[in-house]
Amino acid sequence: MITLVSVLVASALVAGFVTLLRAGCSDAPYRVPVAVAPNLFSTMEDLARAWEAEEPEVDGNCVGVEVSDVAAVDAAQSLTGEWDTVSLGKRPIAWVPDSDVWPQWVTGTEVTADYFSSAPVVLGQSSTVLAVPEPVAEELGWIGGEPPSWSEVLEASEAGEVTIAAANPRTSTEGLQSMLNAVSDGAGGVDGEAMVRYSAALDAGRVGESAEALFAEYLAADDPAAFANVFTALDYQVEDFNADSGLDYQLVPITPSGAVLNAVYPYMVLDGAGWVSDSDARIAGMFGDYLQTGAAEEELADAGLAPASSEGASTEGVITGETVQDAVRQWQEMRRDLNLLIVVDRSGVGEEETVEYGGEQVSAAIAEIRLALALVDELGSTSRAGLWEFGVGAVDAQTHWRAVTESAELSSEQRQTLTDDLYALSEEGLYEGGSPLFDTVTAAYDYMGEHAVEGADNVVVVLTNDGTDSVSAPTIEETEQSLATVASGQAVPVSLYTVGFGSADADNLARLAEATQGAYIEAPASGGVLDQLRGGGEG
Repeated sequence: MITLVSVLVASALVAGFVTLLRAGCSDAPYRVPVAVAPNLFSTMEDLARAWEAEEPEVDGNCVGVEVSDVAAVDAAQSLTGEWDTVSLGKRPIAWVPDSDVWPQWVTGTEVTADYFSSAPVVLGQSSTVLAVPEPVAEELGWIGGEPPSWSEVLEASEAGEVTIAAANPRTSTEGLQSMLNAVSDGAGGVDGEAMVRYSAALDAGRVGESAEALFAEYLAADDPAAFANVFTALDYQVEDFNADSGLDYQLVPITPSGAVLNAVYPYMVLDGAGWVSDSDARIAGMFGDYLQTGAAEEELADAGLAPASSEGASTEGVITGETVQDAVRQWQEMRRDLNLLIVVDRSGVGEEETVEYGGEQVSAAIAEIRLALALVDELGSTSRAGLWEFGVGAVDAQTHWRAVTESAELSSEQRQTLTDDLYALSEEGLYEGGSPLFDTVTAAYDYMGEHAVEGADNVVVVLTNDGTDSVSAPTIEETEQSLATVASGQAVPVSLYTVGFGSADADNLARLAEATQGAYIEAPASGGVLDQLRGGGEG
């Protein structure tokens, strides 16, 4: 009896301990981090909580997953480099990008080739489409019949029938997916000729960091029809735009014929990565099993994911990580980014002369600001840009130039900062006295030499209606010689372009620019000067 009682008591204690363990850990289970693409974040978070409600456990401990919102491009770049826990959260045990081309890209190196040992769980897909205003699509005959191939779309661009606004393949899934479809050779590789045509079409159109950013610019444009009429996008992005745009027409999603690479969403456990323990991988795998249940699949379908077709999945061999990296590299080589420093003359001479710009008669100082705004608007999101102003005593009696906006890549935030700073300059008074041009040009050119970006076109562009200088110590000859000397010794070339308004001294401005293999540009009556900066000026 004593033995029996002891056994029963011990059993009760064990049962009580397990009950307490479960009661305690169900409130705070051990969770492993999962990085999820933003458009699927809330759905995955709901699924994570639903799974935890079933009290999954490993070795008597309740477990779960902690979902974090991480853009696929940020995760891909960080998984092949340094993971920034401050901005991205904990380094993930599992990953849900919004396309499986990103894991293919990650595993394209020897170090990362084995990061994903287990087969992915395919959650669904979004279609890669071209978003076209319905009237344009009807005029082109792209509705109701066989959709155009990518080759035909590029042909329409070459003929001037369409203007393509493409998301950047370095910063967005829709951009990368569209480019890979456009340049595929049909055998998992890159068609070099198609890449040349695709890059040319984007040069003739626009490049933005995402479809959403391009859509926002489209809606804000004074003449949307002149902005673009074909956008690279994913199907859900077109649906979101149509729901909120307020336009009297819709964008029609068109899938080019032969474009089979859709955005397939995989759930992938990083069980081959060095920071992932066997137990953490096991927990992440259990959540992957849950994602294949009927309830989870129904939730994913409600989120807008369509069932993945095998021919549209890169995991089925349509494309490899090496191909993705090769395509991105080729695109970058054909589209040299600009590293630009805009230098605006804010000396008093700018308000002494009236010029025509944008159909209005305005002061030269205002025209310079407006051209700078147009230039910022024209620049692609992969370019870099900063802003200086100059005038007598901008900083002190010796320093007549001032950095207004630090140079940085043109994210939406940087573009907005530049725009706001230029508007702020237009509302401020001008500096009294002459134009300290020569000292400023020398300082700006030296600065860009120290901050030149290899592989980019590094450019200083000076906007002025002067061209003479009664303030600086050096003469035009001395400044010209100094610029030429610095230019000849640069490892990464920097070019100076001078833009003259009104009665600017074109001869002096040309001498300064040509000393650096740059060029003088006569200010246009409207718009910016991006084409001249890329093409060597107008002489």
